[in-house]
Amino acid sequence: MNVLVIEDDKRIAALVERALIEAGHGVSLCHNGREGAEMLLKGKYEAALLDVLLPGMDGFEVLEMARTRHCRTPILMLTAVDSVPKIVEAFDLGVDDYIVKPFILEILLARVAAIARRGKPSQETNLVSAGGITLDRGRRIASYEGRAAPLTKKQFELLEMLMRRADLITSREDLMEAAWGYVSEDKKNALDVYIHGLRTKLDELTQVELKTDSNKPMIRTVHGEGYMFVAV
Repeated sequence: MNVLVIEDDKRIAALVERALIEAGHGVSLCHNGREGAEMLLKGKYEAALLDVLLPGMDGFEVLEMARTRHCRTPILMLTAVDSVPKIVEAFDLGVDDYIVKPFILEILLARVAAIARRGKPSQETNLVSAGGITLDRGRRIASYEGRAAPLTKKQFELLEMLMRRADLITSREDLMEAAWGYVSEDKKNALDVYIHGLRTKLDELTQVELKTDSNKPMIRTVHGEGYMFVAV
């Protein structure tokens, strides 16, 4: 596949380029954020690796521009910025994965392959429904009784898996695998943050005030096991 690497550290860029080429991929290199954004928007890539601290335009700006202009290329951020708020911000903006430097090349290659697989168009129907909620996979929105709410990419992936397994327990590991393509300790807190955000969004969408035991959230916590979407 063709991979775009936007990285201003030429030593790291060269290492990544060599590893990708040895794995059989085509590589385009860019060392400037603004130029990288233009290449990302104009080119046809199966995946992109994006640094954060870039000249011209930082990685978050590149990511936001790409997603605002409906660029669907899977993007993996490869950066030394490892603060939790920044990582959550990246996923909210639509990044597909996030690797903190220093990294292991074999793991990087595996994650590039994983986000590229998830980015391939699906032959499944664009609509998923359960418990009165309908997900539109094409527009990435959730709707309920004529009301609609946009979802971030990760919110959508998590909610879709929970709804497809409505009234069944979905393990935390399965949810992390669905949203990030792998399971790790650093994703556990991120998963909890996204589940909290989804509960709030569903609460607002269905206009339910969770003040009594009878009005429980649609996404229930099953302690020690995972989460369950209850089609009430």
